[in-house]
Amino acid sequence: MLAPQSQNVFYPETDGKPMAETDLHRQLIIKMVDILQRAFPEAYVSGNICLYYEQGNPKKMISPDTLLCSSQPPAVKRTYFAWEEDAQLDLVMEFSSFSTRREDHHKKKRIYEQILQVPYYVIFDPHGIYLNAWELKEGQYIPLEPDEQGYYHLWQLNLYLAIENNNSLRFFDSARKPLLTAGEWGLGQAVQERQQKEEALKREEQQRQQKEEALKREEQQRQQKEEALAEIERLRALLKKSEG
Repeated sequence: MLAPQSQNVFYPETDGKPMAETDLHRQLIIKMVDILQRAFPEAYVSGNICLYYEQGNPKKMISPDTLLCSSQPPAVKRTYFAWEEDAQLDLVMEFSSFSTRREDHHKKKRIYEQILQVPYYVIFDPHGIYLNAWELKEGQYIPLEPDEQGYYHLWQLNLYLAIENNNSLRFFDSARKPLLTAGEWGLGQAVQERQQKEEALKREEQQRQQKEEALKREEQQRQQKEEALAEIERLRALLKKSEG
């Protein structure tokens, strides 16, 4: 498909390449876009969209696996134009592989750094299990170093980024609580509701047992009272007999 623009310049909506290298790469794109959309509900978040960075030149195109622009509202775009008002990106992510590693670390990195000047650039290889992140300082990308727990701090976004125990990528909030996809959140809600239902049933069972124990104690007290009265009557009878 083609997207017509001013001055009879056409900007293709696809580069003809598959969305992702593998199923795992595609799942990562969907996951990261979902998480960032939930974390920044008033921002534009996308993935694998054709991004044009030189007006009038459709050859100057790049397609980030994930991007965030906090200065634009959510939208459904066909292409992304870097020269538009408030189009400055905050974050780009590439999910690398053996075949794209060189391009991700050199050509794309140079475009994000020198032309688009994106504050944060992240590369993650889900198969090689490595994570690199850079922050733009004075026009140059400076590598971010993880802390002792393996968290990369993207302080301008108030986020942390780390590789989880299952070798997947995850954003965390300022308190280092994991940010969830809509599906994960829904599953968590379902689990929480199930736990709450189980706890309610447990409380009901405890209350039933407590009620049964109370009734049992009342029955024991009634029996004890009857036995005491019977003993009194027996003693009275013995006393009356001895007096007679």
